[in-house]
Amino acid sequence: MTRPVQDNPYGVYVPGSKDSLPWLPPPLLDDHPLVPWAEESHAGQWVDVDHALDQVKQFEQCLERLPEMILPKVDMGHLVVVTGPVGMGKTTLIHRCVHLAQQRLEHFARLAPPGSARPGVIRPPRPYVAMTGGYDNRANGISTDARGQFAATQDINTALRNKIVDALSGHFPEPALQRVRGEQDVHQAFLSLSTLLAQQDALLLVLVPHMDWRDDMGSVRTDFLRTCLKHARSRIVLFVEVCHHDPDTAHEVVQEIWPATALTHLKLGSLTSEDTVKFGQARGEHPDPDAPSHSREWLTSDVRQLRKRYFSIAEEQRRTGGEVLVTAADLGAPTLDVTAMARNPSAAVPPPRRHDAPPGS
Repeated sequence: MTRPVQDNPYGVYVPGSKDSLPWLPPPLLDDHPLVPWAEESHAGQWVDVDHALDQVKQFEQCLERLPEMILPKVDMGHLVVVTGPVGMGKTTLIHRCVHLAQQRLEHFARLAPPGSARPGVIRPPRPYVAMTGGYDNRANGISTDARGQFAATQDINTALRNKIVDALSGHFPEPALQRVRGEQDVHQAFLSLSTLLAQQDALLLVLVPHMDWRDDMGSVRTDFLRTCLKHARSRIVLFVEVCHHDPDTAHEVVQEIWPATALTHLKLGSLTSEDTVKFGQARGEHPDPDAPSHSREWLTSDVRQLRKRYFSIAEEQRRTGGEVLVTAADLGAPTLDVTAMARNPSAAVPPPRRHDAPPGS
């Protein structure tokens, strides 16, 4: 397939850049999470690598419990924990789940009869998204205190609450939001937030970034997940991202807070032998689906490296005015770049941190 010279099929637009800057061509990035609910062009760029589609289908089972999440007497939201190695698409998977939830609610809203607004009848809720770490889902503004050190867990929970209130500002009555912000007890704040969401016929989808805890996958992280599960009151769904390199350890951490019907665990692992081919075929570019020798070289790499490599090859072809066509042979052997393992290079080598306190109960 031959594309226009100016088009790189592997580039990603920053959500909102095309609408916000109509007088300036928006730049294409080689590395950005896909946010299909905020940027329409992202919907067609998602690729089912590492069996991510299986995880999406598992999230769909979570949506089947939607009545439990909005009935006031049940008082149960949901916690979705997404685990996987750095660079394997956890943030993109979360955004895809958010998009799926929004589509499902829009479908229910179209089916709701006109008279369903009568007292006692709960209408399909309107979804609102609170990205506490931005589109990239970074924890910098949450997990770091004024001195640049890792914050105490109680302060992290307070920062999450404040980020959520900021995201809802302008949508809900400001006095009610300020009451949520002013609650001294964070758990009580989430209860007040749940009540407000019911009053506004709303469902809140909260994105919580990976926290680089001092004890890594130990008790502090498990306690934080328990706290997040407690935050998941009626009409509140939290998506918590957890980076790891050992799937068994990640499973053990999540297992510590099971059994819980309000918990869904989505797992991403490593690239499979067909994923490099699948990534190229998704753009209609891969001419050589039977090239396992090239695919194997990427098994120890991640989706981010693969996407950036595809982009750089296509960019070079675009600049020279040639045909934008990336083959398996073009990929070559991947090189390890430690600083590129995280979107925030400083996160690759975290600074010393003081021990953080356990979360409040």
